Amino acid sequence: MKRTIPFEKYEATGNDFIILDFFEFEWIDLNDSHLIKKMCDRHFGIGADGLIALCSEPGMDFKMKYYNSDGNPSSFCGNGSRASVRYMQSKQAKNNFSFTAFDGLHESFVKNQLVSVKMKDIQGFQHTKEGSLIQSGSPHLIREVSNPWEYDVHNQGRNLRKKFDPDGVNVNFIEIFGDVLRIATYERGVEAETLACGTGVTASAYFAALKAQASGNFQQFIESKGGNLEVNMEINGLVASNIWLTGPANYVFSGFYRLD
Repeated sequence: MKRTIPFEKYEATGNDFIILDFFEFEWIDLNDSHLIKKMCDRHFGIGADGLIALCSEPGMDFKMKYYNSDGNPSSFCGNGSRASVRYMQSKQAKNNFSFTAFDGLHESFVKNQLVSVKMKDIQGFQHTKEGSLIQSGSPHLIREVSNPWEYDVHNQGRNLRKKFDPDGVNVNFIEIFGDVLRIATYERGVEAETLACGTGVTASAYFAALKAQASGNFQQFIESKGGNLEVNMEINGLVASNIWLTGPANYVFSGFYRLD
């Protein structure tokens, strides 16, 4: 008899994730990139932008291990972390969580069906001929364009993503309308446009803050194709701290995946 593994599917502003609960049993070998890629495949698998394994961690509510849909481990995923918090809330019936991920420790809370995650500080940016390179838990290239939702995100993003070795970058095409920022994102590892990207939204909000010459508390509303998000941060020179990413995250479905 072939073995089956339980999973749950969550989405956070259109970013969708397979969540595996590793608290009591490690359901798959996380080094098996072929299996993870197959599970994330939208034609032959469950379908997702990435896979998340949630594990126990001393002194924390959980540890998040994130893998892109290409099957490889990745850097921090902001929307994936919000989906993880939503999952944990459904299991533990509480609203405040602490967890560890690729880039260290994070705080989070759920209020009015919205999930907020505290992001890592941003220390500055690198100016390149392609745009502004910002590290917000994952590396992001920010480029301003006219009407990013109608832009050729897939082809232009793929071209720019490969210009940064060795691992490449995520590419965010943005347009700022007053206190609202519209964004479209090409994600490395997914190798396609996604409906939203939490670290990309955070990096773009930081870009907008510097462009506005902000100081002190800065709030940015973001429109992504997957829904609306909000970023709040404290700006002191080029340093952004106390950064909170907020938006919806929801359960989609659960099931059992049959292993070959």
